[in-house]
Amino acid sequence: AGNTPGRERYATDNSASSAAAMGWYLCYFLHRHLDFRVAELQALADLAGVGDQVQWRKPHGGVEHSPFWYVWLPSEEKAKEVCARSLLVKALIEVWGEGVTNDDVNAAINAFPDEKKAPYLAEGTTFKVCIEDFGKNERCADKVVHVPIIKRIDALTPSVKFNGRARMKDAQHLFWSIESAEQDRLAGIPTDIPQYRFFGRVVGLGDRKAIAKYELSKRRYLGPTSMDTEMALIMCNMIHAAPGGIVWDPFCGTGSILVAAAHFGALTMGSDIDIRVIKHGKTDKRSGQTVDVWTNFQDYNMPPPIGLLRFDLHKNPLRPGKSIEGILQGVVGDPPYGVRAGGRKSGGRKRLPDGQGGFTVNAVPEECKQGHIPSTLPYPFSECMDDLMDNAARLLAMGGRLAFFLPAAADAADAATAGADEVPSHPMLTLKASSMQLLSTRWGRRLVTFEKTSPFDAEVAKDAREKLMKLREESGGVEDLLERMREVVYHGENKEKRRLKFEKGEAGWLEHSKKAPKNSGGEDVSEIFRGHPGVEDASGSSEPHEHSATAHRILHRLRVGRVA
Repeated sequence: AGNTPGRERYATDNSASSAAAMGWYLCYFLHRHLDFRVAELQALADLAGVGDQVQWRKPHGGVEHSPFWYVWLPSEEKAKEVCARSLLVKALIEVWGEGVTNDDVNAAINAFPDEKKAPYLAEGTTFKVCIEDFGKNERCADKVVHVPIIKRIDALTPSVKFNGRARMKDAQHLFWSIESAEQDRLAGIPTDIPQYRFFGRVVGLGDRKAIAKYELSKRRYLGPTSMDTEMALIMCNMIHAAPGGIVWDPFCGTGSILVAAAHFGALTMGSDIDIRVIKHGKTDKRSGQTVDVWTNFQDYNMPPPIGLLRFDLHKNPLRPGKSIEGILQGVVGDPPYGVRAGGRKSGGRKRLPDGQGGFTVNAVPEECKQGHIPSTLPYPFSECMDDLMDNAARLLAMGGRLAFFLPAAADAADAATAGADEVPSHPMLTLKASSMQLLSTRWGRRLVTFEKTSPFDAEVAKDAREKLMKLREESGGVEDLLERMREVVYHGENKEKRRLKFEKGEAGWLEHSKKAPKNSGGEDVSEIFRGHPGVEDASGSSEPHEHSATAHRILHRLRVGRVA
C-alpha cells in the first residue's frame, strides 16, 4: 500500500473526536494482501465517482499493516456502494467510541453527538451487536455463545442504552464491538499492532461470497497458471470491470480472469498464443466431456465471451487506424514472466530468399493446415510489456484501465536491477496503483494499474518506446531483474541444499566403498569406480566432485543386483 500513488491525501488528526466527524469511517480491513487493501478501496471509490474526495488517516499507532484505517467518504450512500464490492474490506464503520480501555470507549461514546445516535437506539427499532475482534476469539467456560456479547454490552452501559429490540436475523441496525488482542497474545500476525477498542455502527460490509462461488478446486477447466480467484476479482476491481464495457485479457489461458470480469457484469474477450488452450480444452476425468473456457462460463450460467482469439500480442491481427481505438473498458492480464521459461511469440520458421533481395517464409501446405500449430520464438518480458502497454493505450477508452503483473523483488538492491522498468511508464497512461504480492521472503510480483489519460498518438508512443529501449541499455531493465532471480533462485538460494545433498551422497559412497561390495554375480565392484572423481585413490585422498553422489547411487544398485 505504501507504493500506491495518491496516498498523499492524508489527514493528520488521529483523535477519537476527529473520527466522529461527518464522513470519517473506520475501514476494517482483512489481514491479507496488505499492499492491495488501500489501492482496491481507492479504485472502487474512483469507480463510484468520488475517488478525488477520498482521504486516508493512518491507524492508531501509525502501523501501516494494521487492519484499522480511517477513510473519509462524502456520504453514507457512497460508503455503502464502495464497500459492497470490496474483497479486502470487512466493514466500514461509523465509530461512536474508541480507546485503549473500556472507560476511554465510554467517554468517547458520550462525546459523540446524541442526535446522531438517537435514530439507531430509538424504540421500535431492531438491532444486533456482534463481536468482531482482531487476533483473538472470545470464549466462555460455560460455552454459552451469547455471554461474551452480553459482557460487551454491559461494559457499554454507561454510554449506550438500546431502547429497541435485539434481533439476530435481519436487524435494522448492526453494531460491531472490536478489540485487538494484547501484543504478546497476537498469534500468527505482526505483534506491533497495539491493543485498541472500537464500538460503532456498521455502514457497509465487504462481499467475499464470489470467492467460494468461483473457487478453482470446483472448476472443471484449469491450467497450471490459472489465476487465483481472489486475486482475479481484485484485479477486475482495479480496472473497474462493470456492465456495458468490454474487458480484454491478452493472455487468457483457461479464462480465470475473464470469469472474474464477467462476475461484475462486463463483456469479456480473450486471446492467447496457444490455440490448444482456448480451442481444444481437455477431457474432464469425471464426466468424460470435453471442457474448455466456454464450458466454464456455462457452468456458472454466465454470458459467454464475445470472442476467444488465437493471436500473438506482438503480431496481432487488429487492423490499424482509429476505427477500433477506444473500444475497451479494461485490459487485464498476467503476462508470462516465468523464471524457468518466459513467453513465446510467433516466429521460428526458416526464412528463405524471395528472389528479390529479401526473405520470405513459405506458406503452410494446404494438406497440413488442419491442426497446424505455428512455431514460436522466445518473447522477452520487456518486449511483451511494451506491446501490452502500447495496445492498451490504443484500444482503451479515455479513463479505461490496464492492470497486469510484473516480477518484483522485496529487497531494494534486487529491485534496483530492474533499472528503467522499476516503475513502468507510458506517455498515454498514468500509474494509479502499484501493489506488491510477496511469493517468498525475497521475490514476488507487483500488480501495476494504469489509467488512460491522453488520446493515443502512434508517433509519440513510438518515440517513447525507442527512448525506453536506450535507457534499458544504459541502466538495465526488467530482463536484468529476471536474470538476477534466476541466478539467485537456481544458483544461490539452492546452493546450500545441493551442498548438503552432495556431502550426504559422498559420505555414503565412501562408506560403501570401504565394505568392498559385490554385485549379484559375486564380483567386487569397488574397483569399477577406482579413479572416479571423488573416490578415494591409493593414497587415501579424496576430492569432492559433482558426480560422486551419482556414483554412489550406481554402486548401490550394483550391490543389490539391479544393474548387471
